[in-house]
Amino acid sequence: MQGKTKKQFSLSLLVRIFLGLLVIISICIFARSIMQYNELNREAQALEDALNELGETRARLIEDLGSADELNRILNDYQAYKELIEADTATSDALAEYQTQLDIIRELLKSSKNKDYIVRIAKDELNLYFADEEIIYNDID
Repeated sequence: MQGKTKKQFSLSLLVRIFLGLLVIISICIFARSIMQYNELNREAQALEDALNELGETRARLIEDLGSADELNRILNDYQAYKELIEADTATSDALAEYQTQLDIIRELLKSSKNKDYIVRIAKDELNLYFADEEIIYNDID
């Protein structure tokens, strides 16, 4: 009888050791999973921030240059004119015309349609002024 009791005790000790190791391994796996989850959350937040920044940049470009279709058309025209100029197959008159168009497109890309640009064009080319502005004429020739 005493031998049988010892076997049960030693078997119980092995089961306890096994269960202890199982708990430790489970805790390690859980901790590793939590760390991976946190890392993926940080990456997702960084990607979301980058996406928001790109959206803001796109919105600024659309505001400055017009609609997205207009921007695509300008960029496509720019690329087509650049290819035609680099091909050296056009006549000199056509090449000069393409160069002029390319310069116009570059100016469109550099200029913006914001308030300052509109005000400058209105004052310089159309002689328009704000109602509260004082206009002083100089008659000295």
